[in-house]
Amino acid sequence: MERAYVMQQCGRIFNPVVWNKYPFYLTNRIHFIIGGTAFYRQKKRLLKNHLYIFPLNPAFTVSQDPADPVDHIYFDFLSYTNSFFTDIVEVDGTKIPGLIPLMSSIQESFTGRAKAMELGPAYFQTLVALLRGYIPVNTYKSQVTQAAVDYINSCDVKSLTVESVARNINVNEDHFIRCFRKDMGFTPHKYIAMYKADIATKLIIQGANISETADSLGFSSVSSFSTFYKNERHMPPSSVKEWQNGISFNVQTTGEWNK
Repeated sequence: MERAYVMQQCGRIFNPVVWNKYPFYLTNRIHFIIGGTAFYRQKKRLLKNHLYIFPLNPAFTVSQDPADPVDHIYFDFLSYTNSFFTDIVEVDGTKIPGLIPLMSSIQESFTGRAKAMELGPAYFQTLVALLRGYIPVNTYKSQVTQAAVDYINSCDVKSLTVESVARNINVNEDHFIRCFRKDMGFTPHKYIAMYKADIATKLIIQGANISETADSLGFSSVSSFSTFYKNERHMPPSSVKEWQNGISFNVQTTGEWNK
C-alpha cells in the first residue's frame, strides 16, 4: 500500500444513527452507498452504487430517511499528504472497472467488526489503487511542513512536541511554526493536539481504558489527559464508548437485520 494512505478503521453499517458525532478530526472517510436514502448537509443526496470521499473535519452533517435507512461500507484513513479539500468527492462506482465487484466482495466479507478489521487493510489497498486520480491529495507547499507531518505520523507520540518536531527535522522552531501555519491554516501545536486526540479516540474504541490511553500518550495523570481531551473534543473521553456503542455493526443475513 502506498505510504500516503493508512487505513484506521472500516466496516459495514446499516442505519448509522450517530453520523453527526464523528470523533476524528484528521481522518478522511470513504463511504460506498449500498442502499437507502441519505443526504449530505441536508441537500446533496448520496446515491446507490456511488462512492463518496469526505474531507478532513468537515461539517459532517449526513442524515438519512428513517423510512429508508442507509446501508453503507466505510473506510476511515489517514493521509500523510495534504488532503484538506473542502467538499466531498462523488464517484460513480459503475464508471470505474472493478469497483462494483470489489464492493460486492466487501459486502460478503464484512460479517462483523473483527472480520472487517482483519480483511479491511487488503481491501483498502485495492480500493486506493482503483481510486487513483479521484482522491484529491497534493503535496504541501513547504518541504518543512511535509517533513513535519511525516515525522509526526511516525514518531513516538509520548515525546511529541513542537520543539521535538523542529529538532528532528533540523529547522528553527519559529521558522517551522511560520511555515506550518502558512500551509495548514493553523499552528503545529493545534495539529499535534488534534493528532493526539485522534489517537486517544482510536485507542479507546479499540478497548483501552482511560488510564491506559493516558499512559500511551505520555500524560502524567488521568486527570490531565481528561482535561486535554475535553478541551479538544468538547466531551470527556468516557463519552467515546457511548459514541461507539451507538454504532451497531449490522449485516444482512436471512432477510433480517441483526446486531
